[in-house]
Amino acid sequence: MSAAEVIEEIKQLPPEEQRKVLSFLQDSLGLHAAEQAPVRYAVDADFEQVADQVFRENDDLFRRLAQ
Repeated sequence: MSAAEVIEEIKQLPPEEQRKVLSFLQDSLGLHAAEQAPVRYAVDADFEQVADQVFRENDDLFRRLAQ
């Protein structure tokens, strides 16, 4: 049986059985909830503001690291 055929069979399962298949796949592939969380991105303006703050507050550290 091909992967496409297996997928079609899974689509035909009731929701509870689909959840069992999903749980099995997550366990067998080592996927965890944290890895499935959507990726969030910072707005450029927010990033620049935080970056400026980090560099300003750690100026001495960055200067020593650059040596």
